[in-house]
Amino acid sequence: MTAPFEWVRGAAWLFPDGTLDIVPGFHDEWIAANQQLAPGCANVADVVIKLGWLSVVSYSQGYVEFMIRSKTDARSVELCAEHLRRNLADWQNALVMTMDEEGYIKLTPADFSDDTVPESKIRGAYSLD
Repeated sequence: MTAPFEWVRGAAWLFPDGTLDIVPGFHDEWIAANQQLAPGCANVADVVIKLGWLSVVSYSQGYVEFMIRSKTDARSVELCAEHLRRNLADWQNALVMTMDEEGYIKLTPADFSDDTVPESKIRGAYSLD
């Protein structure tokens, strides 16, 4: 486990408290080997949907991918945005994929400037008020 919102390279699970568990290899291999932590989960989508953990994969050259439950899941949206917000110097392009829709949302550090709300970009047309 890492400190809350610590930036790591490679694959990790981002938990609701902001800590990360580094995955040595692929998420699916980790799931198969850790059924006691992810009971009944067979793949990344199962873990994200059932447990609410975010899948994070940080690649070289500032590219990172997130898998979250849904644009309408405030907890997932806020967790993703907060992780990116706290690590602006560590990434250049982020893709956020949701388990309830096809496609992705692209974010850059410019989406975190003082006059923007990245959570709104992730949510798109959905309102969480």
